[in-house]
Amino acid sequence: MSPLAWALALALGWTAPAQAQTPDATVSAPLQLTPSLDLLQHLPEEAQAFEPVFVIADRITGQNNIYVHASGDVQLRKHSVVIKADRLRYYFVENEAVANGDVRVLRDGNLFTGPALRMQLDTYRGQMPDADYYFRVTQGHGHADNIDFLGREHLQADNATYTTCTASPVDWFVQATHLDLNLADNTGVARDARVVFKGATILPLPYASFPLSDARKSGWLPPTLGMDSRNGIDLAVPYYWNIAPNYDATLTPRIIQRRGFMGSVATRWLEPSFSGRSQFDLLPSDSSDNGNSRWAGYVQQNGGLGHGLSYALNYQQVSDDNWWQDFGGVNPVIGSNRTLPQQGSLTYSLPLGYMQLSVNRWQTLQNVAAPIGVPYNQQPQLYTHLQSANYSGLSWQFDAAATRFTNPTAISGDRLYLNPQLSYPVVRPGGFVTPKLSFNFTRYVTDTPMTGGATTADRTVPTFSLDSGLVFERSTQLFGRALTQTLEPRLYYVYTPYRNQQNLPNFDSADLDLNLSTIYTDNVFSGNDRIADANNLTGGVTSRLLDPQTGVELGRLTLAQRVLFSPQRVTLSGSPIPAGLNDTFALASANLSDHWSAQAALQYNMRLRQSQQIAAGARWSPAPYKTISTSYVYQSAASGQIPLRYINTAWQWQLSPRWYSVGQANYSILDKRLNDGLLGFEYDGGCWIGRIVLQRNSLTQATAYTRILFQLELVGFSRLGNNPISALKQNIPGYQILRQSNVPPSRFSNYE
Repeated sequence: MSPLAWALALALGWTAPAQAQTPDATVSAPLQLTPSLDLLQHLPEEAQAFEPVFVIADRITGQNNIYVHASGDVQLRKHSVVIKADRLRYYFVENEAVANGDVRVLRDGNLFTGPALRMQLDTYRGQMPDADYYFRVTQGHGHADNIDFLGREHLQADNATYTTCTASPVDWFVQATHLDLNLADNTGVARDARVVFKGATILPLPYASFPLSDARKSGWLPPTLGMDSRNGIDLAVPYYWNIAPNYDATLTPRIIQRRGFMGSVATRWLEPSFSGRSQFDLLPSDSSDNGNSRWAGYVQQNGGLGHGLSYALNYQQVSDDNWWQDFGGVNPVIGSNRTLPQQGSLTYSLPLGYMQLSVNRWQTLQNVAAPIGVPYNQQPQLYTHLQSANYSGLSWQFDAAATRFTNPTAISGDRLYLNPQLSYPVVRPGGFVTPKLSFNFTRYVTDTPMTGGATTADRTVPTFSLDSGLVFERSTQLFGRALTQTLEPRLYYVYTPYRNQQNLPNFDSADLDLNLSTIYTDNVFSGNDRIADANNLTGGVTSRLLDPQTGVELGRLTLAQRVLFSPQRVTLSGSPIPAGLNDTFALASANLSDHWSAQAALQYNMRLRQSQQIAAGARWSPAPYKTISTSYVYQSAASGQIPLRYINTAWQWQLSPRWYSVGQANYSILDKRLNDGLLGFEYDGGCWIGRIVLQRNSLTQATAYTRILFQLELVGFSRLGNNPISALKQNIPGYQILRQSNVPPSRFSNYE
């Protein structure tokens, strides 16, 4: 036979002897073909018995229905496997292939190579000595003295190695006396194993169970090792328990050098009608706190009950006031927060709104050196919101809330709030006019006398507002780029008569933050306890730059001025605001390219000739893994808020093909001190990444703690050390994880 390519299709399972058909024999249904645009990843089980085998070689000989012998550039192909070799013999009866000489086996993108192979093609059981292998999902490879194929998705290897390094010599590898890989459920088991990095064993593994992909699997996770100035060395060894596809838990025993033993249990659950998570941390005996037991925990869940009912729960609690500064990094939800919510709500959806019954409590963690205000508890609150379905023409809205407010450091009582509204929006393509009339009624019943001596009080305040605006557009160009520019003038008039509210309790009112929605507003206070008297006009203009193709906003500039026609007598500080020019607002943002963005906001008091609030920031990202951002915040004491003035800078910057710098600094200009900061470096070794970060967090103006975060990431295998990635993502806007790929490689990426 000449050395040309031969092809032989062997129809397995079709060798039953022919039989004469009787008249009453059942006639099989005609074959139905179903069109599909997708390649079939796996054959149905009923079709596997009829899967054909193709043999291609330079020379093929054999005996009919007994064996086929092929030599010279041999290929044996089935739907789910390809075998290449110098020589191959296929046995019909046993459905077995025996290959020798430069053997290559490809299955689902995984590659096995060796000098010889014996495999049964129906059960996929066989052996390959002195084998090398490559796994598509993890892109890792290794060598084994022998591989036993135990099925289509199961194999075992003796004296095996594994690494994702491609350069020689490899920087790291895992070596195991026995390796068991189950590709069906993406699990692997290594016995008598060790992790070797740069020639040194860094982690012995007598027994290790690990996933072969990102799929969840029960087993021990890599240990984490951290160190900080308050607790010393912190060693944790988490165990992940995959309870069910929709339930899991992580159990974490940890040893803290200056504290003792701590145990943590974190759980998650997901059902069609509800989902949630929880974590509980227990330190039975704190060596640094006279052996006291300390703990923290939270439960969060939300779901639906059907018939328009839904609920939400967020309960957080710790054992003592010092938890936030001693164990801020243990619980990711509680963290270093000093006001912990204990909230629950039940919501009923209505055709035109909803009703909600809720309880909102707070645990406040105090510190003598840095005390904070205690927020009011709302236990309970019944809130109703209704509104008309139309957005033009005569519209109405109704809000009502009955609330019980309690506070151990201030007056407590009940409040009923009613707020019906009528408006008539007239909206046209070139502008709008919206007159609105609202009515605020509030009734107070307090446990102890208010400032005026009474325990009950009513307040009735009407408000009229007229909002109007125009929209102009034109085509323009900037830096050679076609744009659409808008010009949007706006006038907003508000009239609210004065009502003396000096003796009423303040449960939830505060100054509004500076943003676009708070410039044009009926009330300059949040909450419902203070309704500012108003006879003022706010005039402003906004200009926007839009992409004419997508409508994406690329830039914005807003200038607005508020004029008081009469003094504002209702204030949080108690001092009236005289008539005349009051607050000037300026807001700007720019995002003209993918590489940089900027935003700024200013509230300037014309009467005091003083800035009330300033917030400005910019970010530059010229290339991947190169980003730097800076922001400035100023808040005047004259605004009734805590005076602030600080600058924050953060960056991630590639210094060389392998080295990266990361950092963040928050500096208080008023206190002349560094509030918080971190500084670190990342090194990309190709198949491994090293990270080291030094982080400083302020607890009070006089105290702070410092911790070291170190991590060695063996790409495609595991991460060892105390994870700094959460701190980097939280503190550096635009931070990118090195070598993160969200797209798994195709099973045809290694096709032959």
